[in-house]
Amino acid sequence: MKIALFSPLHPMKSGIADYTEEMLPLLRKHLEIDLYFDPQFVPTDASLRSEFKVHPFRPESFSASGYDALVYHMGNYYPAHRFVYEALRKNPGIVVLHDYVLQGFYARRAEVERNFGEYRGLLETCYGTAGTEIADGVSRRVQPPIWETEEALDFPLNEEVLDLATGVIVHSDFVKNRVQRKTAKPVVRVPHHGHVLRAFDRVAERKKWRVGPDEILVSSIGFVNRNRRYELVIAALGELADSRLSYFIAGEDRGKLLRDLIAGSKARVSVQSFLPLEELESLIAASDICVNLRYPTMGESSGALLRQMGYARPTLITNCGSYAEIPDWAALKIEPGMDELTLLKAHLAALVQNPDFRESLGKEASSYVRSECDIEKCAQSYADFIAAVARGRK
Repeated sequence: MKIALFSPLHPMKSGIADYTEEMLPLLRKHLEIDLYFDPQFVPTDASLRSEFKVHPFRPESFSASGYDALVYHMGNYYPAHRFVYEALRKNPGIVVLHDYVLQGFYARRAEVERNFGEYRGLLETCYGTAGTEIADGVSRRVQPPIWETEEALDFPLNEEVLDLATGVIVHSDFVKNRVQRKTAKPVVRVPHHGHVLRAFDRVAERKKWRVGPDEILVSSIGFVNRNRRYELVIAALGELADSRLSYFIAGEDRGKLLRDLIAGSKARVSVQSFLPLEELESLIAASDICVNLRYPTMGESSGALLRQMGYARPTLITNCGSYAEIPDWAALKIEPGMDELTLLKAHLAALVQNPDFRESLGKEASSYVRSECDIEKCAQSYADFIAAVARGRK
């Protein structure tokens, strides 16, 4: 079976680029794949050009004939998924929906392409008067924007993408159940795959990051957004007032959210805007504790979280959305709400004070990723679903 696959690829700084490039070697065991990329971001991995037919996507010259299926990786980050969306609009196909809420994508598209009228019209078509009010709020730059609030799940603005999809792949039951309420098209849950792990010498990596033998390194990775709850993490670490603790945040701070948080904190906090993947995994290997909170959720799943757990790091997560589907024995869960800071501080203290607890929780996390998120099983599920949708279409 031959497919055309549309996805951000490196050098685009995107977790979905990481996701796709890791999955491709496994998918090619089942499918013949032509890769299509944004002409502004020519793929930097030479192996892609040697193992696949790689094409810049140009709407005027692309033809869907000759392909059994078209597969689109769609997410909320406009620069990475602009060309994917444009291709999908011209040629409907199977959508891998990485984010349930696409409000941020459309708002940014309206801003960049100066088509606010189209954006407003889409919101009004999908949600009536409520959609008009959302558009007015975005135009006035009301903070926080809707995609960073609990209302986002009620107004996800994914209707157009789902209407264009011939089938939908999601990564959690949380999203699957919501998508199935919106469409009768085939929907399948394929867990976000676990990663191919590198072998790190933990002692050497800690020296590299200048972490002393008695220090306890806490880390978070990924784009800096309000829903990552950094204000709570920094506050909790500051209140613990343990001189052994340091906190490293690796991720692009698009909204400059961290500056004031760090300036007024008692915690030792370091920030680096972007790390290449190997450096990112080196930081995880050097860490003692990882934090990966998400609230409100946009229906996302997290490759960063599976890296942290895969490397057997004890990890704190928010008990909502797709994260709630992770077993209680594989991660420490924080309930969002009034006692969030208290719970976070208590869980951090328990991990800081008990190295055996850190080790056992890390082992459970790694075991979960190996058993439930095996990348070969995920690739087989992709191939089976793509084949089933293609047969149904024909």
